[in-house]
Formats: sequence, C-alpha cells, structure tokens
Amino acid sequence: MERSSPLHAPLSVDGHTPVAPDRLRLRTDPPQLRFDPREKRIASDLSYHQPRAENALTLGIRMKNAGHIFLCGPTGTCRKAIIDTALKRHARPIADAKDYLCVHSATAEPARPLWISLAAGRGRAFLSCIDDSIRACRDRLRSRVFRSTPESARLLNPAEQEAWRREVDDWREARMGQIRQVGFDPAALEYIDALHEALAERMRRGAELADLHSHGSASAQGLEWLLHEAERLSDYRPHLMREASGGQVPIVFEPHPTFSNLFGGAVCDPTGGRRPESDRWLLQAGSLLRAQGGFLVLDFEEVAAEPDVWRHLKRCLRYELLEIPVQDPASGAPMSLLKPDPIPLKARLVAWGDEKLYQEFYERDPAFGELFTIRADLDTQMDRNEESVEGYLDFLRHCCETEGLLLFEPTGAASFIDAGAELAGKQKKLSTRWTALAELVREASYLAGQEGSTSVLERHVEQAQEERRYRRNLSEEQFDDLIREESVLIQTEGTKVGQVNGIALYETEDYLFGKPCRITAQTGMGRSGVVNIEREVNLSGKIHDKGVLILCGFLKTRFAQNKPLTLGASLCIEQFYSEIDGDSASLGEICALLSSLADVPIRQGLAVTGSISQFGDVQPIGCVSEKILGFFDICFHRGLTGDQGVIIPAGNVEDLMLPSRVVRAAEAGTFRVYAVRTVDEAMEILTGRPAGHPDGQGRLPQGSLNGLVDERLWELATGLRDFLGDEEEPDDGEEDGPYGE
Repeated sequence: MERSSPLHAPLSVDGHTPVAPDRLRLRTDPPQLRFDPREKRIASDLSYHQPRAENALTLGIRMKNAGHIFLCGPTGTCRKAIIDTALKRHARPIADAKDYLCVHSATAEPARPLWISLAAGRGRAFLSCIDDSIRACRDRLRSRVFRSTPESARLLNPAEQEAWRREVDDWREARMGQIRQVGFDPAALEYIDALHEALAERMRRGAELADLHSHGSASAQGLEWLLHEAERLSDYRPHLMREASGGQVPIVFEPHPTFSNLFGGAVCDPTGGRRPESDRWLLQAGSLLRAQGGFLVLDFEEVAAEPDVWRHLKRCLRYELLEIPVQDPASGAPMSLLKPDPIPLKARLVAWGDEKLYQEFYERDPAFGELFTIRADLDTQMDRNEESVEGYLDFLRHCCETEGLLLFEPTGAASFIDAGAELAGKQKKLSTRWTALAELVREASYLAGQEGSTSVLERHVEQAQEERRYRRNLSEEQFDDLIREESVLIQTEGTKVGQVNGIALYETEDYLFGKPCRITAQTGMGRSGVVNIEREVNLSGKIHDKGVLILCGFLKTRFAQNKPLTLGASLCIEQFYSEIDGDSASLGEICALLSSLADVPIRQGLAVTGSISQFGDVQPIGCVSEKILGFFDICFHRGLTGDQGVIIPAGNVEDLMLPSRVVRAAEAGTFRVYAVRTVDEAMEILTGRPAGHPDGQGRLPQGSLNGLVDERLWELATGLRDFLGDEEEPDDGEEDGPYGE
C-alpha cells in the first residue's frame, strides 16, 4: 500500500531534476479529438496506415508481368485484410477471362482428358450444346429398344439400314450447323465435330445388331447392348472445371492449402462409374485453377505446414503450368488412370507470413526469391499525428458498428489512442497491431456493459488493460512472491557499496515485464581485469559480453591514460540462473564497479537501466516503460518512501508511456524517474557526490567520485608493482600519484 507523500521530499538530487510527471505519459486531450461516436463512415475509407506495404502491393497488383507478392509482417497486423483491401482497390478487370472444361476424347486416348478454354460465360453454352446432342442420340437409340422386344425384334434389311445411316448423317450435319451458329472458337468446334462423329457412329452401330451377335438374331443381349450404349453416352459430357466471372478479377482465398485443395485431383465419379477407361474417376479443380487469370491469396505458414505443397507449387509457378495431380501426394502411387495434360497457368500469388518464415525460405530455397519478386513490409507502429489519430477513431467506429459494441465517449476514445501508444512503446508512435486493439475495444465494451453503462468511458478502457495484464502476468506475480518472501534478495532502501539495482526483462509468449536484479561488483589487486561471472559459466549472451567489453573500454579511456589498468574485478548479476543477454545492464555494471573502486555507497532505492559507450555516454534501450513498472511495483508493495525511482537514458524519455498509477505517484513525489546522458550523471544521482572533471592538466578534484576511483586504481597499480618486487621507477611526474605533491 502506498504511504502518505512526504511534502518535504526534494524535487531534485544534487541538482538533477527528475522527469516531469506530464512527460511520463503523453495523454490525449478528449476535447481536442472532436470525436462523435455516432458519426457514420464509409467502410471502404478504413485505412490500416501501412504506406510502405500499400505502395508495394499497388505496384505488384497493377504492374503487368510482375512477379508474385509476399506481405511480410507479424501476426496481429491484419495482413489478410490489408491484402483484401489492396486487391479490391487495384485489381483490374480481365479482358480475356476464360472458362475451362475438361473433356474426354472421343477419338484419342480415353484416359488422357483434353482441356478446352472458352471466353467467360461460354462454358455453360458449350455444356448445353453437348447435353442436347447426347440427349438426342440417347433418345434415338432408346427408340429402337422400345420398338423391339426379343420376340418381335428383327434385323433391318439393307434398304432400312441405309435409310438409318442417312437419317443419322442428316442429323449430324443439321446439328453441327446449329452449333456453328453459336460461334465457338475453332478448337472447340473441332472437338464438337469429333464428338458428333463418335455419337453418330454409336447410332449407326445400333442398326447393325447382327454384326455383334451370332445367328443374325436380335436377342435380349443385343437389346441390352443398345441400352448400355445409350447410357454410356453420358461419358462424353464435359466437366466445367472453372467458370470465369464476366469481366471480374478472380480473387481466391484458400484457407486450407492442402495438396488437393490447391491443385485439384481425381475424385470418384458421382454418376455411378460408367467409365471403365477412366477407372471411375473425375478431375476436380483446385484453388489455383479457380484463380486463373487473377490472384490466389495464401497464408504461407499454412503452405509450409503441408507436406510437398511448396515443392509442387513452386514447380507450377516457375514453369507457369498447372498439372492436376492424380496420384497420392504422400506415397506417389497413382489413384487413377487419368493423365491430363498441364494447363497454362496465369494466376498470381499474394502470400503473407512473418519475417522469420520469409527469411527461412529465402535462404533455404533460391526459387522462393525468384518467384516472390514483390515484397511488402508491414510496420508495427506509425507516427502519432492528426492523420493516424483520425485513423484510430475510424477503426474504433468500424469495430463498434460492425460488431454491435457500445459506443465510445470522447474520454474512452482518448484512452484507446493512449493505449495504442502504450502498445507501440513510444509517446509519438501508435501501434498497428489492429487485432490486439480490436480485442481491447471488445473487452472495454463488455466491461462497460457489465457495469450497466450505455457507453465506454476512460475507466473502462483502463480496466480492460488491467484485466488483460492480469490474465497474462502469472509468471510476473510468482516472481514478485519470491521477492516478497526474500527468496530473491532486492533492496529498495538504504545504501551499499558495489551494489546497484538493475532491471531484467522477462518475456513469455505474449507478455513482457521487467523485474529488478542485484548487480554487484568486487575489486582488488590483480591482473585479471574485469571478470564477467556470467560469461565464465556460459550464462552470458554475445551482446551482454559486448557490453562488458565496452565497459572495460570506458575504464581505459577514463583512467588508464597515465598508468596501466591493473586490477582484479568481478561483475555478477546475483540470483540469475538463466542466460542473460543484451547491453542494458552495462550502465548498472559500471556504476557498481565505480562504487566498489571509490568505496562510495549507492542508494538502493534507485534502479538503473541503460547501455553505455566507451566514452561514457548513456544510450537508449528498449522496453523502458516495462522496466520502470517492474521496479515501481516492488516499491509500491513495500511502500513508497519518496526516495525511490529509476534512472533511464535521456534518449528514452519520449518512449515513456507509463500507467496512470505510476504517473500519479510521480505527481505525489513518492516515485521519480531520472534521465541521464552520461555515466557521471548517473553516479552523481546514485551516490550524491559530484563526479569531478579533470582540469587543464588532467588532474581530478580530490574527493570527487572520479578522483577517488583514480586514486584507488593508482594504489592498485603501485601496490601490485611493489608486491611483485618490480624495481622500475615510474615515469617522471608519476611518483607522487595522479595529484602530484
């Protein structure tokens, strides 16, 4: 529980003023929004504020002969919605859209289907013509059956047979004349002509039963043959595999890109299987064929998860040929005797995935980069300006209107915008993780409804944020328990030499939080230099190792210009048993090391985060708000004293989007945030002593922090020389130490 604020608490520490409370969180002023929650907006005006990605998508969609498109961005940035919007806006109508039909050859190999492409909308007319011809042929064959029985059947005499042939030929010529008037292209007419010749031949054979059965008798077997031939005529019926929408661009989204869904395949004949030559199988179109002449939209993560799909897909895209598979993709065993010819492929892919997936395929498969020549990158944040704020309000209206949620009042809308900045981790940025923002809108609406409110206010948005944090921060609370039980030792009061509170960042699948850790340093005589204990036990990552080496470079720059840097020192992050990486602990490590060398205690009510350069500059780090909040929560549970706070790099001030409870504590003077630019500034705040700067002769003021450190390093250097029995005298001017007489 927070203690009462001491009114006499100082607003600065040795001249270092803390960051003003109004700079700890950039608040949106509700009256300045001019937000009317009941204002209606056109849904097509909704923008996702991804200009880089939108430019790349526009280029890839509108440019003729462009390659395939890959939208690269993290989950939660509305990748599919952005693709859908771009396709609807920029995809141009197709002038030569085609219908595709699969036909079984009447004269060639029955097991090798043919492909016929027709202008959009002509496929149905083609089917109708073939159906009419098959129906007429079937009726003629059946008429002979119904006029004959095994007892009354007789052979046609030669004159009757000749008359039947003429009748069939006349029917064929008349029928072809009618079909030519429809206006099919030559390839289709060639197939239709061959088909009608095959139909006519079937009818001619119907008049010659004597040639098929012994003794010249029209037996029951002959009549059964006639019936069978009549039924088999349906084998010649084409299968409309893909029907184009007249003038519209095909845009096909395949949510389940399995092998058969994407490429099609052979399926069992639903007519009962009267195709012995095709092994009772029919061809079925897949998404690629349905997207012919247009765009196929895919989640590439789903493609990568399906066996053999990418291997077959890249082959189709590279050679621009679609071969409908008729074998089991797993075993390679043929499922049908059908062997269809490949179809020229004119579909474009628009896929999405994250950066890791893109890099994995780009590096592993050269064909991936050759095919996906247009890359569109999504950003997770955008500038916070009038245009983006208006976009946030449009998105808020869109969510409420389409999902029937409670309307947001201006205070609720302002809090929603602030939540977007908090999610982005910067005051002057807004997050573009629209999925998470939409979830926040839904939860705030639900909480307002549970309260009985008719609209969403600021407190409902803040409550939704706290509820979301509570659902995810079990591991954080367990860590807090360890600190409260003193299983993990953290001091938040008093002073100590060689120890400073750092802040470690922890990450779960969807949650980040910071917690304090003790950084300790011990120094003494020796030549080992600075030993990073984490590195010695293989618990230090490469970036953390680099931070420690930079720290050593700072010591040489500052203190080893007139003497050798001979010391034995060790750095440790206490009670940290997993690998640590990153350089944000380097400011705390150098402060602990300088404290140990100068034998000056450090205030334990302060925590430190930041990286340093070899010149002692303090550099910005990431997730600064989470780190401050982690230390604040520990201090809050123990009781705020007014002497607690966090030291951060000055470059991180504009990144601060701290929760309201931290801002209120800063306003009350019970918790402070200090921004520093140099190691010296941080040490002055931590110790209350002046750092001290060299004069024109390079001498440091006695009693200053840097002066004490330099004196100690001189003692270590001369002490080691004396201990080892070194007879050499120091250079002129150095025998009395760094300060002369």
